[in-house]
Amino acid sequence: MTDTTSVAGVAGQVATIDEAILKVMPIISTMIAFIPGAQVAVPFMPLLIGILTAVDTAAKDLAANNPDMAVQDIFKTIQNHLTSLAPNSPTLSGPMVGAALPPAS
Repeated sequence: MTDTTSVAGVAGQVATIDEAILKVMPIISTMIAFIPGAQVAVPFMPLLIGILTAVDTAAKDLAANNPDMAVQDIFKTIQNHLTSLAPNSPTLSGPMVGAALPPAS
């Protein structure tokens, strides 16, 4: 039985759910490009995947009782990525950086 009363137990469940979401994100990312009106979300998908990956890593660290400033690392990575002249995160940049939106019909 899973321990859900401690921080580590809750973090373990968050990591499990996050991993399930990350497994279907490529499908969601592909499908969203074909939904009329939803194309505006396409440029943000790498950022969302990066954030989910960072949350997954932090949750796994917390579940293993090894916080190592996991939450602070997430915020620092996002802050650096959004700040000019700071190092960009390859995870947050994703493969679709600079991808143009399809023309509106």
